[in-house]
Amino acid sequence: MLKEKHTLRILYRFFCLFFLLFFCSACQGSGLRPELQEELLSSPMLGEYFYAELEPYKKEVGEVYNHKNKLWWDTFASADLNTLEQTALKENYDILTAYSRMKQYAAEAHIAESEFFPLITVGASGTSAHAERKSGSSGQTVSETTEKYGLNASASYELDLWGRVRSAYSADNMRFYASRDDWQTAAMTITANIASAWVELLGNQAETDIVKEQIRVNESLVKLQKVRFSNSLVSSLDVLQQEEVLASSKAELPDLLQANLELKNTLCILLGKIPGNALNIDEHAPLPDVLAIPDVGIPVELLQYRPDIRSAWANVQAKHFDLKEAQANRLPKLNLSVSHVFNAGSLSLLLENWTNELMASLSYTLFDAGAKKHQVEKMRAMAEEAVTAYIKTVAEAVAEVNNAIAQEYSQQEKLRLLEQQYVMAKSATRGALNSYLEGSEDVMRFLTLLQSTQDLERTIAKQRVNVVQVRINLYRALGNMYFPEEQVFVLAQKEAVDEK
Repeated sequence: MLKEKHTLRILYRFFCLFFLLFFCSACQGSGLRPELQEELLSSPMLGEYFYAELEPYKKEVGEVYNHKNKLWWDTFASADLNTLEQTALKENYDILTAYSRMKQYAAEAHIAESEFFPLITVGASGTSAHAERKSGSSGQTVSETTEKYGLNASASYELDLWGRVRSAYSADNMRFYASRDDWQTAAMTITANIASAWVELLGNQAETDIVKEQIRVNESLVKLQKVRFSNSLVSSLDVLQQEEVLASSKAELPDLLQANLELKNTLCILLGKIPGNALNIDEHAPLPDVLAIPDVGIPVELLQYRPDIRSAWANVQAKHFDLKEAQANRLPKLNLSVSHVFNAGSLSLLLENWTNELMASLSYTLFDAGAKKHQVEKMRAMAEEAVTAYIKTVAEAVAEVNNAIAQEYSQQEKLRLLEQQYVMAKSATRGALNSYLEGSEDVMRFLTLLQSTQDLERTIAKQRVNVVQVRINLYRALGNMYFPEEQVFVLAQKEAVDEK
């Protein structure tokens, strides 16, 4: 009876020891998982387009992110573009690479978090030794078997007196946030590149259609000139000049067809597909309309949306915590360890023979030739570098927005002036043709105006693409994946009023 009570007392102590260690670690620990869930679900990419791996988080935490705004490419009102963007967000190589890199940093933050908890190890051992020896006096062989069994458990824990563990965890956590923002930067860049390639493809097809129509018109004029030549109304030089205009138009076509193929290959790469796959889009669709310029807000608001700015700031914080960790490494470390060992020569006596050991160790580096001091200086320099990079990123972001806004006004004004010029050039060409047919003008004046008008048609087609491209660049500069629905409604109303 006494033996059983003694065994229960030993097990009770063992249990109390582990409970105390877990209680201490719970007081020191700081869970990363809820923060990861919150931050991942707050990503602008995770509205409709979240990754399958994050679905369990969404179910566990609930609908954390409920954004009522539209994705910026929805302002172009194109089902083809929307399909391309959805595919790219899920399958683009760069986005998937950035996402994998984000998961790596999340794992590193978990590794750093583990230092908040004690390291607990358990082990068991058993040995059996058999020995035989001859007795010197009797000459008989004596056999001896020895058994030994052991059971041990130990726990070690570093008291975070100077915040070294906390700083290391915070630094890795900030690097995770930076990688998350880099992921969003990749998404913003890829979606903008998709839209740009799509617009260029539509513009290229529109220009190709214009060139084909010009070839058809020039072929008709060549036939007309040949008829007039057969009737002795024009010279052979007039026919040759018209054929030269036709040849010039046909020479534009190969470059346009090559560009069409290259743009399709570019889109395939951006979509995460092998070039040559069908895109299933309407290449003859008209270019999207561009709404009035959005309200970009002040530069302080810009900081909220640009993921590269958020990433740069997270890097500043990470370097700051790295510096604090380096400074804490110069101070003494206090470690606590507890071990409980059972040893016996038989299994029946294993829990009867035990040893408890509680140890506290204080360590301090007395001499390292200045290694830790220089490590602090290195971390301080890296923190200063991160601050400078952050300031540069903010300055470049503001410049990009200002440049994009200036281009908005200049390119739209240029398109308006080109369209006015085209109206006048077309009228002049029509007048020159009538004068030529009446015999009051030579054919050179008409051909010069005709070629100028046809060149202007192609220039306008390219300029319309430029106007849409500038708007895409503005969305890219703003760095926000979403465009407020209320603002879209107001701008659409303003556009309707302007048209009236």
